[in-house]
Amino acid sequence: MSVIIFDTETTGLIKPDSNNLGEQPEIIEFFACKFIPGLDFQQMEKIHIYLKPSKPISAEISRITGINNDYVANCPSFAECYDKLVDFFIGSKTMIAHNLAFDRSMIANELLRIDKVLNFPWPPEHLCTVEMSMHIEQRRLSLTKLHQYATTKTEIDGAHTAGGDVRALVICYDWLINKGGGDVQFGSTD
Repeated sequence: MSVIIFDTETTGLIKPDSNNLGEQPEIIEFFACKFIPGLDFQQMEKIHIYLKPSKPISAEISRITGINNDYVANCPSFAECYDKLVDFFIGSKTMIAHNLAFDRSMIANELLRIDKVLNFPWPPEHLCTVEMSMHIEQRRLSLTKLHQYATTKTEIDGAHTAGGDVRALVICYDWLINKGGGDVQFGSTD
């Protein structure tokens, strides 16, 4: 069964649950790769989508992600990409992200907005590389720091873009699993 490694770029950070859904951030970029464990990482299926949020992207988010309002002006909404995401996720066994709780919550919020959260084919196993790498320094590592351990490179090409972060995360995941860098523990919801 396949594994999905993914990342989102968003209009901001998730607010406390007491905030209404309309005040929560939205996904503006989604990138994921899907592969069968044991196969060459070059044989991955990929999906890359830019999304137009319902509210303007702030200058701060544009500075961090490089995504601005003009860039996404003609992009689809999350609802318009729902079927494409279902097709990509369906049948996968594991989903992996660096800060899984955040990225999974971002998808869930988008699904809640279109009343599809229960219809989405969530993989049954969820893996967070922040948790997988806690033993390295006994604290949470940024993706950049984890990537440095895995590659000795001090920077990630395309950092803070969903595609750049996923490419780095694939390397980190491989290092954690196959090169003795991690202690993998699967969980269904963390």
